[in-house]
Amino acid sequence: MCGIWALFGSDDCLSVQCLSAMKIAHRGPDAFRFENVNGYTNCCFGFHRLAVVDPLFGMQPIRVKKYPYLWLCYNGEIYNHKKMQQHFEFEYQTKVDGEIILHLYDKGGIEQTICMLDGVFAFVLLDTATKKVFLGRDTYGVRPLFKAMTEDGFLAVCSEAKGLVTLKHSTTPFLKVEPFLPGHYEVLDLKPNGKVASVEMVKYHHCRDEPLHAL
Repeated sequence: MCGIWALFGSDDCLSVQCLSAMKIAHRGPDAFRFENVNGYTNCCFGFHRLAVVDPLFGMQPIRVKKYPYLWLCYNGEIYNHKKMQQHFEFEYQTKVDGEIILHLYDKGGIEQTICMLDGVFAFVLLDTATKKVFLGRDTYGVRPLFKAMTEDGFLAVCSEAKGLVTLKHSTTPFLKVEPFLPGHYEVLDLKPNGKVASVEMVKYHHCRDEPLHAL
């Protein structure tokens, strides 16, 4: 169990906003990281780590040299990550199973990526090259994910609702926090001012369908 937290387009001081991330510190007692996104003073990731694999290079957001434009904050377990690595001959930089998300995304895009994952997961993926943000959650919602988004494009994401409810934003006194739907992924455009606009919400798997990773 780890805790993920991310903000895009905050109009309040990030050093103040990040106090909300500490409300989920119990999800990752081993380490905490708070990292601003290069080129965006109002976008950041927070991560509470429970170290299970790769104690040296397993901290998040996950970034690898081959894809300097990709940022991944992820909670879960991908059961077929070694199988995918061998099949596509990906070169891993870490021993973290979630790294497979970066390789699959760069190879085939978000839809193919999430459909090929066999596991339980919740993630926030940022692509600064295409200016896109992606949210995703496993088919049955085993891993929790909550989000809050305002009409002017402020987006906040967290493993637990308590990490979002005390956030501040100029356009509303209270953020509406909702669970992110299981079995879905969302695509959002990242604007130059750090705010986002939702492009599409996709239900990528139906219970009666055989998953892509099983084919």
